Amino acid sequence: MIAGSKHGPGAWLFRILCAGVAAPIAANLARLVYRTITGLPPVDWSITGRWFLMVLSGQPYAPGIGTAAPLPHELLVGTLGYHLISITFAAVYLIGLALIGRRETFANGLVFGWVTMAFPFLVQMPLMGLGVFASLTPTPWILLGRTLVHHTGFGLGLALGAMLADAVLRRRK
Repeated sequence: MIAGSKHGPGAWLFRILCAGVAAPIAANLARLVYRTITGLPPVDWSITGRWFLMVLSGQPYAPGIGTAAPLPHELLVGTLGYHLISITFAAVYLIGLALIGRRETFANGLVFGWVTMAFPFLVQMPLMGLGVFASLTPTPWILLGRTLVHHTGFGLGLALGAMLADAVLRRRK
């Protein structure tokens, strides 16, 4: 339990899970709208899963990952990895807010969602051989736009999930 927090461990877990599940749902909805408007292809979670598997096997730098041979269960690993990262980010978001004495809002959820873009822009894309901010791709603006839309939805979903969890917890009292 966070010092000074009114939430017990069970309530914290509930809030983290609600935010961690709502965030990818909101991100997926945002990407669906983006895809409908632009006609651009969705994220390929099998490529992400391939990268996760390569990282776990000791090969974090994987240039040309899109043309690398598929690995067993890469789509499942990509999807599970995405959701585990979402729950981890939800924990960081909620615990961080508690430590500074703030409540979740759409504004701080949005800012946190944008801050989480550091991972794909500065870590994942460079390690996949795409460059910082997808600079080595033929169309970096497409990846940057899709990532911005995704993380905007993600951050708003974090806040909404936490707010809904708080509403449920208040009703139980």
